[in-house]
Amino acid sequence: MPAISIFNDVIGPVMRGPSSSHCAAALRIGRLARDLMDGDIADVLVEFDREGSLPTTRASQGSDMGLFGGLPGREADDERLPDSTLALADAGIDLRIETVDVGDPHPSTYRLTLRNAQEQRSVIAISTGGGMMQVIRLDDVPLTLDGGYAETLIWLAGDQRDAAERLATRIDADEVLIHQTDGGMLVQVQAATLVPDDALAGLRPSCRAHAARAGPLTATS
Repeated sequence: MPAISIFNDVIGPVMRGPSSSHCAAALRIGRLARDLMDGDIADVLVEFDREGSLPTTRASQGSDMGLFGGLPGREADDERLPDSTLALADAGIDLRIETVDVGDPHPSTYRLTLRNAQEQRSVIAISTGGGMMQVIRLDDVPLTLDGGYAETLIWLAGDQRDAAERLATRIDADEVLIHQTDGGMLVQVQAATLVPDDALAGLRPSCRAHAARAGPLTATS
């Protein structure tokens, strides 16, 4: 399990205001999305459900500030967060925000579609309060990512369950989860460190393995 911090898990995250559930959670969602794209984001589409809380609160409660700061990789207490829109422009990230009618059950749901020259990823995440968040769907695959682990994600073509299960015996991991996808599977490894490349021998990834490390909420992450 990730280390528990009295500051982040009991008192509250070290962050810039006004709202941890909006600003700090949004920043962690942005940072995790950045990791999923290996730090290379050309453009991002952000969608908010019309009936949720974010269309009317995202500016005043700091959701925009946090998300726009997380995508370029800034920390939760970075003094430059109010200028996060400029950080996106400086990073060459094109941004589009839309309000949609999708009936998301959670009022603080973030839908991100991220692209670069090599790939596209879609992320659905929610703010769960106190600066915490969860990714609940990745590329239409239901899963849970909360940023507390160093997670390695490996997309596999076809049925490679035996090879994926052998991987679990070769590495020191808290959890190895196998998710079925259209035409293959997604292996999610939760551990203290990322899976080294040599441990992936015997697997046939359909694309490059990705890391998800939103990290703790303190500035020392």
